[in-house]
Amino acid sequence: MEEGGWFEYTQNWEAAGDDLAWPILAVAVRTDSELIYTGDSSGQLTTYTLNAPGEALDRQTSIKCAQAPVRRILPLQTSCAFVQTDDIVQVVADSGLRQCKWETSLNDAFVGAAISTNGTEAFVCTSAGSGTLLDLETEKIARRATVEASACAVQFTREVMLGTADGMLAVRDPRAAFSIVQSATVCSGAVSDMAVRDHNVYVCGGQQHTVQIYDVRKLAQPVRAVECDGQPTRLWAAESNLWISHEEGFVDTRSFASECQTMGTAYVEPELQDYAFISAFAAAPSERMALVADTTGVLYVWADCEEPLLSTGCVPDVQIGLNDMGQCWAAGADTLSFDDEHISLSCVDIPHAHEPLLSCMDADVEYDVGRPVSYVDAGVLSSLKMMDNVGYAPNPRKARRNQQPFGAHNWRFKWRDGVKDDDRELTQGRSKFLSQQRRYGHTPHASGRSKAALAQRAAEGNVPKHLQLMQIEYSRFGVEDFDFSLYNTTKWSGLEGNISNTYANALLQVLYFSPEFRQLTLSHCATNCPDANCLTCQLGLLFRMLGTAQGASCHATQLLQVLAQRPEATALGLLEDSHGNVMITYAVLAQRLMRFVLEQASNECRRLEIDSTNQQPRIVERVFGVTQQSTTECPVCHAANSRESHVFAIDLESPLSVGSSSGLAAVLAGGSASVRRAESMARNGRNQKVGFLELVSSSLVRHDTQRAWCASCKKFQLLNTEKRVSNMPEAYLALNFPPLSSTLDSASAASSPLLNASTSAAKSAAAENAGSWQMTLPTAFALQMSDSEMQALPVDEMEGNRAQSRFDLVAIVSSIRDTRRGPEHLVVHVRDPNDSAAWLLFNDFLVQRVSEESATVFNDWWRTPSIAVYAKAESQSLQGAIQTIAHYHPYKISTRILTVPRSTLDSQQQSATAGMSQRWNSNRSSSNGRMRNAAVP
Repeated sequence: MEEGGWFEYTQNWEAAGDDLAWPILAVAVRTDSELIYTGDSSGQLTTYTLNAPGEALDRQTSIKCAQAPVRRILPLQTSCAFVQTDDIVQVVADSGLRQCKWETSLNDAFVGAAISTNGTEAFVCTSAGSGTLLDLETEKIARRATVEASACAVQFTREVMLGTADGMLAVRDPRAAFSIVQSATVCSGAVSDMAVRDHNVYVCGGQQHTVQIYDVRKLAQPVRAVECDGQPTRLWAAESNLWISHEEGFVDTRSFASECQTMGTAYVEPELQDYAFISAFAAAPSERMALVADTTGVLYVWADCEEPLLSTGCVPDVQIGLNDMGQCWAAGADTLSFDDEHISLSCVDIPHAHEPLLSCMDADVEYDVGRPVSYVDAGVLSSLKMMDNVGYAPNPRKARRNQQPFGAHNWRFKWRDGVKDDDRELTQGRSKFLSQQRRYGHTPHASGRSKAALAQRAAEGNVPKHLQLMQIEYSRFGVEDFDFSLYNTTKWSGLEGNISNTYANALLQVLYFSPEFRQLTLSHCATNCPDANCLTCQLGLLFRMLGTAQGASCHATQLLQVLAQRPEATALGLLEDSHGNVMITYAVLAQRLMRFVLEQASNECRRLEIDSTNQQPRIVERVFGVTQQSTTECPVCHAANSRESHVFAIDLESPLSVGSSSGLAAVLAGGSASVRRAESMARNGRNQKVGFLELVSSSLVRHDTQRAWCASCKKFQLLNTEKRVSNMPEAYLALNFPPLSSTLDSASAASSPLLNASTSAAKSAAAENAGSWQMTLPTAFALQMSDSEMQALPVDEMEGNRAQSRFDLVAIVSSIRDTRRGPEHLVVHVRDPNDSAAWLLFNDFLVQRVSEESATVFNDWWRTPSIAVYAKAESQSLQGAIQTIAHYHPYKISTRILTVPRSTLDSQQQSATAGMSQRWNSNRSSSNGRMRNAAVP
């Protein structure tokens, strides 16, 4: 026996040929079984189990996992191990089968690997500074990042810790794109190894004879240093001791109970040959055994007793089976102490258990597997504050803490499949399927509901039929049997909504009913565009389809597929997931999509510019863009910086409540549009009666204060930023409405005079959905430049030429929160181009004529505005530019049919084709059956 009761249990040495063995570079022990892993410099991975003291280890498996040396072996919880070599990282089962692997490039080698605490993820880094997060459950790459190129030690707990060759320790957060959270210089040379326990990280490296202890929460200074008798090279943190392997050839421990200041009982010092040194080290999870390997291929096994256990979760050799009654029995169970934590509960005999276990799944019982949770209210989502990829929002006090209730119990029939309601209001009493109409001869009839009844239903808090989520129902004949004409009696075509990302249908209709932008997309299609995934080309083809469909239902499948292939759309979060869900509301998503589509169209339509030397903005920016002047000024040194940009929409300021009892409804009636303007009104003694135009005026000039770098002061300062709309829009002005959080209490929402609280149901709906807009959008207003500041005024108060500054409302995108049908959806109201007094409602494939009041008035909790588009009454200069582009790039589709073959090969088949044509013509009438074999001019 050696000092502290530790002795050499056995040695193991296997020759690869000619009495030579490869150096062992990696050793590991499983935590749930008596299995030892070794990896040598030839790429051989071998597993062993223990024998009696003094006897060689029993070899279980031995495979050639790579052509490069095995650097690290990290056991997993699924009877497999994560193996890192220079060119491959792979997951190998205990049986020797390879489950998955990832390779690196030729000139880039893996230098570090670590497993997360739960064992489901692995982080690997290469010599070129490429870090990769691997998902071991799905066997896919989860994320890539750029890390330190000189990393030589890796640990993966909650954060990823990298020790570099220049002595630096960097802590990177995988939840924040692996950005550096903390960093510090921990040693003078390269970091040899690291170990982590709780919030302490133990580091050794360089020529130091100490182990530095740092608090991972603050790496500024080491907590303490552990003096060692030699130069530490490898560390391993167990449950109660810190194991330290020294370059001099011995291993000792430090107790965590004494903060690593006192020596432990374990001490291992194998007798190495003169030219050998320790190349790998591992301690058993039970801390009853230590494994040391050297460069000659010898594995030294040291223990503190004659019958040690390697792992803490292994079970003694107990024979388990079932008796004649099907009950569990264990051989020798009467001699076992079931209070021992190493004994499995499956060994306990249960003589009185006759009922099936809870894990027995009955095939006749219907389980709620895949049941979707109810959607979080849009007001809660709009008030989320993101911190470390976690969203925080105030508790609306509508449910118990940390609980989200399900919807109705019969969710299978009410989730995105359409509620089985009476749709006679929309289909006029006819069947939705053409096959049933032909079979039963259903004729249309009146729905039996008057406008007063429909208004009463909306006043009770229910979403009207024509604003509910439209669903395409399928018969046994497929989608072609669905009668779309029941939902559209106009000549304008709707868009189908049975595919992913069809929330864009409302925005596509807005762009289609913009004649200037529609003409630009059609002219772009006439050019020789080299981009196969051009978004403007797809817009032009879709607009051509909508213009020639004459009321037939269309779809934007190809356009949405091209959108899904854009990496920018994925990065901006513009796409739905596989279940049709999004992280934000569709109202905000439509605003982001509008900016993205117009920016892409502005870049792709540059070839349409007639005069490239013109200093005017791009043609798409002239149609939808607004010139914005941004000025940043330092209040200390008064250094100012200005730049000019073009934005495609104006973000309205979020209204703030002035009094706690007035609520948001009083904001637009008697509140303030912003804190800055409210203070100005209070000082001037003006009446604080604020409306929608005042909100627009305050959004045209915005002031903000943010902390940024001042180039003159050479340090960070609180800079004053002013964003001012400097020029009048030439064609369209798009206004983005902010999402309103639940800023109204239930009492103010129910008692507000601007809420439609004619019934008790309306009061309940208003109280449960506080924070909705209560206003009427003006159908027209004017913009006037006064004292270098642009203001929105009523049309009758405008001075000078009213036509040049008048803007008429042409489109409104609204969000409908239909809680009975799950998620929200978008609809759009568009002014009829042929009748300025009429409006059109587009709800996917449903198209109806509606009144102006139903489009501009917002007095229901379930409808909130997202985008409002105003068109300039007079834009002659822009119209001339659009006509010039249309003249140089006309969009035409050839209707000629060539019946005379052009090629020699087709000429050989001409006679046969003519004979077939004559036989076909003989069966038809002379007026319809004539066919010429000459080309149509």
